[in-house]
Amino acid sequence: MLRCVLLSLALIASASPGWAHLASDSYLQIEIGDDRTIRGQWDIALRDLDVAVGLDTDQDGKITWGERHRKAQEIEAYAFGRLALDRGGRACTLAATHLLVDHHAGYAYAVLPFTTECPANGRLTLRYRLLFDLDPSHRGLLTVVAGGQFSADVLTPDHTEIMLEHDPERLGDQAARFLAFGFDHILLGYDHLLFIAVLLVTAALRRAGGSRWVAIDGLGGVLIETIKTLTAFTLAHAIVLTPAVFGMVNLPARLVEPAVALTIMLAAFDNIHPILPRLRWQVAFLFGLIHGLSFASVLGPMRLPPLGFALALSSFNIGVEAGQIALALLLVPISFVLRHESVYRRLIAPGVSACALFLAGVWFMDRVFALNLLSLQSIAMAGGER
Repeated sequence: MLRCVLLSLALIASASPGWAHLASDSYLQIEIGDDRTIRGQWDIALRDLDVAVGLDTDQDGKITWGERHRKAQEIEAYAFGRLALDRGGRACTLAATHLLVDHHAGYAYAVLPFTTECPANGRLTLRYRLLFDLDPSHRGLLTVVAGGQFSADVLTPDHTEIMLEHDPERLGDQAARFLAFGFDHILLGYDHLLFIAVLLVTAALRRAGGSRWVAIDGLGGVLIETIKTLTAFTLAHAIVLTPAVFGMVNLPARLVEPAVALTIMLAAFDNIHPILPRLRWQVAFLFGLIHGLSFASVLGPMRLPPLGFALALSSFNIGVEAGQIALALLLVPISFVLRHESVYRRLIAPGVSACALFLAGVWFMDRVFALNLLSLQSIAMAGGER
């Protein structure tokens, strides 16, 4: 049975993206002037456009400046065919300017500045459909500047339409959107979930010398161990997330992403054979710093003012932690009920850890290879721009 589980997970891992938690996000900024002129900028990841349009025409794993330039019209047609503005029910005309390239957290993005011509009267409405047909997990992160006031929102398959000129009482709605965004982000971040699962699968067990696990007596001890582990992981996120988004800590993705996979490998192997300190909360805190860095790139490109950024960041972080708690509420009762069973201590917990070790190893190798290709893309495009 264990061999069958391992084989199934091997097939899943081989078919999964190497960056298990790197969600598909775009950054859309709309500026409404005092004279009601509208300008915008739309940053879309080249890896997403490659799926939608096919940028890598020679299939060599690199998107060069020449390939991007030759596909410029297709990129603009694809993107602006999935973005609509209207005022008072009458469509605005979107006019793209020069296609550029920028980098967010080490990943290349196509930058599409644009202007609009809209009717004079009526409420301004935006409709967003980018990539939802290809990837329902895609999210559009929207920043609107109107009359010197900033607002932010998250566009999803269930929330594709928004009034851009609205009353300022929507802070609660904005917080709810970013909280849901954080919750979705952790639930879709399979590597983060797997790391937490590896830590919690032994929450009701303790070492009894060597590699042998024994049951913890009493629910109180299990709860204390779980709370310490989750609190340490959450605290590490809080410590690293804000300075990383503000650019005070800036590690390249080619280091952070493989490091996330490596933390899973180490924690999983430690469940099989002890190699880490016995205090699991310390391990959770240390590795949580690395996982927090991988979340830090999500909100930075929105360019929000301090108050709006604080609202979005705190709501996003609460959503992330809520997702972790939800997983704990699922796993800890199972671990507690089965803790006295020999099959759980000797087969299930080590088996889950072995599967996690294998999956993380696949992700590690895939990320090292994939992120090296992304670095080559950046070099190729930078050379072309010069």
